[in-house]
Amino acid sequence: MKYLIGGVATVVAGGFLAACAPPANESSEPVAQPAPQIQTRIENRLPVSLNDVMVAMVNQAADPIWVAAWREPETDADWRELERRSTQLVLAGTLLTVPGTGPMDDQWANDPAWVALAERLSTVGRDAVTAVRARNLEAISGVGDDIVEICEACHIAFKPDIPTGGQFGELSPTEADFEE
Repeated sequence: MKYLIGGVATVVAGGFLAACAPPANESSEPVAQPAPQIQTRIENRLPVSLNDVMVAMVNQAADPIWVAAWREPETDADWRELERRSTQLVLAGTLLTVPGTGPMDDQWANDPAWVALAERLSTVGRDAVTAVRARNLEAISGVGDDIVEICEACHIAFKPDIPTGGQFGELSPTEADFEE
């Protein structure tokens, strides 16, 4: 009888434990619930048009690089300024891949040809930084030629009729402006 009671107690205890245990495919560890999805996506958009970036930033940065090919910077401050302008080109190329407020900005920033030209501008900007740090006028001149090529390709493909979109009135200097 003693064995019978012990056996029954074992079966009852085992059944109780089985009923309280989690199903076989679940862990006995507490299951962390996934965090609620919070929509934090911020749409990247410039507060100005891409045309403004080109005219105010790219032109302003490129002009001193072209000028340096005709008239060598004379002071350390001139060289530092040229390095800053070269860095602006790196940044401008990146900014040109983010749409701004202009009527064509979404279309341009999503066009693979536009993005490729913008990336080339950043690369040429890095080349300009390298050339300026080395104070290599021949390389600076080559970078200036590359900038012209990129800008002309972009304007032919995307802005053939309105180079500056009417922004700012200044034209980039030419070599003739520095002839004596």
